[in-house]
Amino acid sequence: MSVFLGCAHLSEVSRYSHSEQAKVWLEQMAMIEVVDVSVKDSQLFLKYKALLENSDQHKEFYAFASWDDLSGLKPDQARSLLLTLKFLSEKEWEDQSKKTGPIVSISRNNWEEIKNYIGIAITPDQENFGNVIRSDEEELLFFYDTDKVINVVDVSDKPIDIRINKIYDQVELADIIISSLEDYLKSGEIEADKILIVTKNDDEFKVPFIYVDFKERFMASLKVNDNDRLNKQNNVVKKGIKTVDQMIFESHVFGVVNRPFSSAFKLFSWGKGTVSDVMDITKIKKFESKAFPPIKNEQELDMEDFNKKLDVLIGSTSNYGKMEFLIGGDDYFPRLIEALLDAKQSIHLRTFIFDNDDYAVKIADVLRKKSKEKGVSVKVLLDGMGQVMGEGKTPADLPKGFRMPASMEKYLMKDSNVEVRVGTNVWLKADHTKTITIDGKVCFTGGMNIGREYRYHWHDLMVELTGPIIDEILYEFNIAWENSSKMGDLGLMKGLFSSKRDTKKIIDAGENYPIRTLYTRINDPQIYKAQLAAIRKARKYIYINNAYFSDNTILYELIRARRRGVDVRVILPVNGNHEIMNSSNIITANIMFKNGIKVYFYPGMSHVKAAIYDGWLCTGSANFDKLSFRYNLEFNLATAHKETVERFKTMLFDPDFKRSKVMDRLLKSNLKDFVSEILAEQL
Repeated sequence: MSVFLGCAHLSEVSRYSHSEQAKVWLEQMAMIEVVDVSVKDSQLFLKYKALLENSDQHKEFYAFASWDDLSGLKPDQARSLLLTLKFLSEKEWEDQSKKTGPIVSISRNNWEEIKNYIGIAITPDQENFGNVIRSDEEELLFFYDTDKVINVVDVSDKPIDIRINKIYDQVELADIIISSLEDYLKSGEIEADKILIVTKNDDEFKVPFIYVDFKERFMASLKVNDNDRLNKQNNVVKKGIKTVDQMIFESHVFGVVNRPFSSAFKLFSWGKGTVSDVMDITKIKKFESKAFPPIKNEQELDMEDFNKKLDVLIGSTSNYGKMEFLIGGDDYFPRLIEALLDAKQSIHLRTFIFDNDDYAVKIADVLRKKSKEKGVSVKVLLDGMGQVMGEGKTPADLPKGFRMPASMEKYLMKDSNVEVRVGTNVWLKADHTKTITIDGKVCFTGGMNIGREYRYHWHDLMVELTGPIIDEILYEFNIAWENSSKMGDLGLMKGLFSSKRDTKKIIDAGENYPIRTLYTRINDPQIYKAQLAAIRKARKYIYINNAYFSDNTILYELIRARRRGVDVRVILPVNGNHEIMNSSNIITANIMFKNGIKVYFYPGMSHVKAAIYDGWLCTGSANFDKLSFRYNLEFNLATAHKETVERFKTMLFDPDFKRSKVMDRLLKSNLKDFVSEILAEQL
């Protein structure tokens, strides 16, 4: 029997690396038999045979995996890892696997029974209730049907009559699996403190092996190296072509032709800001030689007076609405999917990046599905620069076999009624706004784009809005939508005059409370001016949570606030997603530390954009850098509603302060960091 892989026959695979060969055999759904497996300390050595069904073709593979020492892990820390097997020659494997202890292996024939044990442990007994497990690749609901059979569906396909009872995180899920496996071994009277399970590599677990150490309460899913160098090279080429197309032709040729007035205004604003930077004599004063005062417990600033001054400074008054906070992908995306599926009339989605990974495709599929329903209009407004950034990267943890669409714009419109427009980036300025408005009744806004990292990996924040404020957000969407049409500036004029906006003062706000909308528009830096005013007026405390911190005027005013006795705290991520900002943050953190500002480093990547100044909350899409404060289109919300601000402090800042490490000494810096800080000042 001949088996072909595209143009490659299995007999020709020997010219590939060991890892590539293992991947090829696995993709052909080869059956796996463990020949030898052993463990020493934190290393596992594995020899297995891959056999093709209905064929006499087979091949032996030699692999190992390693992990960090587990002795330092605390009970509440994650004890579940996804590890990549590294493949060796037979001689290399024999040399390295000496002096190891053999462990018990469980064949794939037992896998269905093992999964049943795990399913029973996850699924609640109560009728019409289900439990959710969330992993990096799936979000699954487990529940019993009327015949007491376990059903497993994606959360987005949750039956109406099923209520969610509990949501398991990774630590809890690992404990359930380990306990279930202990029960399984007891049922078969098998004694073992370590086991290796061979799964069915075509099922939902998507890994061929699972290793479990019962004494350490530790498990590792072992995957075959799935790096596809050719795909990565193709992605680089595609990104280069797309960048030239979007950044040069669409934005700076056709974009300028269609938008001569707004393009000229943007260039004037950019030049004005650059000249202002050069002429600005406000520098960070060297306060280090002076002792900074203790924190004063003064009364917070007068909010009524402050808001009146903001009315004049910004040129507009507050609107009304209610805010609910969705912190992290676990809170936000299931709620977003629920709201999208409930849409009856319209979905207006505006975002900087709509990735082309598996989770972004999942959201896109919901939008495509809704667009086919009678009476539901779906409009998606994307930013050209954001799409180049999003579609040009390949996540390392994509599900096996997933193929990313080359263009999310085309994917959204394919076989659907979704309308998509992509904004141009004249003078490299972006629309960084994120708003998703549904039926004109609810809106989600904040810092999250759409994609895998926002769903699973990054710490981030979105706000769910209701109330009259939604009308204003729709008004702004319609203007941006028209300006992104082929009519350009003529479309902008059409949007300005045809879009309706209720400017009547609301007499009876009901349960709604004042919420101020703040924008960064061309030559109108409302977000910057409002937060600068708040820093200058603060008397008691300033809490800031932001990954991109490069504005010297803001830094100078924060130092002045600390010198007034204000409790100034800033949360930065340990590792951000931009190398220049990471290096720049080292210099910024050292300056803050020298001047008495308390600096916290959040473990991992935090993309949160939020601040509280004496009870005045400001959050949204804007970073603390020049791009967000002066050039990009941004949208923030601000409120002094006491209950809302206190709830936000309890939900976000208090936990983040506890999770983060407080800076207690100066960070080592080098020339690269100083150069990055200079470059970051221009971003």
